[in-house]
Amino acid sequence: MTASTGGQTKRVEDAFAEFNESWMVYWEAYVELQNQLYESVKAAREVSWLAATDTAKVAEINQAQRQLFASIPRRVDYAPLGQVTQNLDNALRRLNELQAALTAEKASCKRIEAAIDLLLDKASRTKQELQAVS
Repeated sequence: MTASTGGQTKRVEDAFAEFNESWMVYWEAYVELQNQLYESVKAAREVSWLAATDTAKVAEINQAQRQLFASIPRRVDYAPLGQVTQNLDNALRRLNELQAALTAEKASCKRIEAAIDLLLDKASRTKQELQAVS
């Protein structure tokens, strides 16, 4: 092995090590966000039940929420790394797939930020209305 090949190999190893560290940072943030989103969904769902003024409204809200909850992705199952093919020939393709997925995720995060702002606004308005009648 030549010195330049050894240097290139070391740079690739270092790049993968840095990637793994950043992946762990991402994963911890993802799990924390997912847990918080579940708590927020639970709290928002409980508030939405307050709008149920009659049995028809209860059935309507329940059906809408059942459909929403059916579409919620389940938590990620752990897959052992031993099942991953260590084929560096596919590395660039996999990195491109990762970048595409993260780009789509970033756009979704912006959408959820807008949805959170909307829900916060409506929660504040609802709170003001309740305080006005109390």
